[in-house]
Amino acid sequence: MLSEGARWFIFVPANETKTGADIDFEVSDILVPYLAYYIETVRPKMIRDRQCKALWISTLGGAFSYEGLVKSFARLSVRLGVRVSPHDARDAAFTLWAIAAPDQVGVARDLLTHRDLRMMRHYNRVKGIEASRAYRRVISQMRRQARRPGDS
Repeated sequence: MLSEGARWFIFVPANETKTGADIDFEVSDILVPYLAYYIETVRPKMIRDRQCKALWISTLGGAFSYEGLVKSFARLSVRLGVRVSPHDARDAAFTLWAIAAPDQVGVARDLLTHRDLRMMRHYNRVKGIEASRAYRRVISQMRRQARRPGDS
């Protein structure tokens, strides 16, 4: 985590990423106040090892691990009543991007930190969503046509 004036940046070293590549990005202005509050108020109360450089701290007071992330998703899944994994979140992020800005779908490669744009085919659920919406429209139209005045 770095800050330059009002701009904040997150840096994740290659040895901590799925793809083995460094990740660095600027934090959106809308998130900065929340991140600042976490760093200045919440994180110091949680951390036990003052040498720890990790941004996210676990309930044990050290770096929040991938295993901890998976367990957090599992707890969230129980609350939602729907199984959600970190990979599902990546799918959802890409699909939402592809729906909201299909002309900028290449940006999703950076969102998911993939080097190869061909990897995006594993995350793209847009066609399935479009197919289910088309199916729903056809069924709705068939139901409207089946209802005729005087029918009970």
